[in-house]
Amino acid sequence: MKKLPALILWLGGFVLLNLYANLVPKLFQLDVLPWLAYAIGFFILAFLLGRFVLKLRGLQSFGMGLQRGWVTSIVLGFVIGFGIWALKNFVFYKMGKFEVSGMMDAAYIYPMLAQALLGMFFASAINDLMIRGYWLAFCKREHQMKWYLLLTTLLYALDDSWNESFGLMNLLFSAVLGITLAYTVLKTGSIWMSIGIHWGGNMLYRMMSGFDGQGIWKLQNVTEGVQYEYVSVLITALMFPVVYLLLRGKSRVAPKQMPQDDIIPHHLA
Repeated sequence: MKKLPALILWLGGFVLLNLYANLVPKLFQLDVLPWLAYAIGFFILAFLLGRFVLKLRGLQSFGMGLQRGWVTSIVLGFVIGFGIWALKNFVFYKMGKFEVSGMMDAAYIYPMLAQALLGMFFASAINDLMIRGYWLAFCKREHQMKWYLLLTTLLYALDDSWNESFGLMNLLFSAVLGITLAYTVLKTGSIWMSIGIHWGGNMLYRMMSGFDGQGIWKLQNVTEGVQYEYVSVLITALMFPVVYLLLRGKSRVAPKQMPQDDIIPHHLA
């Protein structure tokens, strides 16, 4: 495909996935089962788009192939994401951002954690497929891997404005996190570690805040301030050297071509 028509086609597909992922939950109040149907629907839509419009093999072309080590990648990512978010909240506690007066009852904690564990996995996977997986396939097909880190970091920061206010600190935080997430994809060739990092961070967030502002700990005297935003960015930035040390022996994604098993031959398309 010529580069401009290809870019237009892929941009159209990205807009479709983005609107489905971000607009549907805002237009409709979804309970647990409808939300799971919505989440599964996203992957069906991504598969159909990749298979029949972009002429790819499917979700594996978006970095979700079940290659050797994918479970290890997602587990390592979860530990990193959970650990960094735990460190961040520990520092917030020491700084006096909040006080802890106790814990919720087990009857509240266990169902909420079970819902968070499943829901945050799907939410993390949706975002990573849409941002890092989708554009991984594009950059590899169009021989543009040199732009991958910049492109996905920018798109991630802008996409996060669906959920957060469009402010400088939010953009900076998303960019710092986005660089680390994109780096894991460049080094591993898949989005599994990125999903794991997202999943672990989101899980800790739900433990602190739940789905309605109430997590497993009872927080009181919660304060806000720009100092906490700076600390959040700084601690999140610590994730990159951790990931770098873990992946420094890995080979980078080949920038020249898409693996042949990711592309449907034209005579079969």
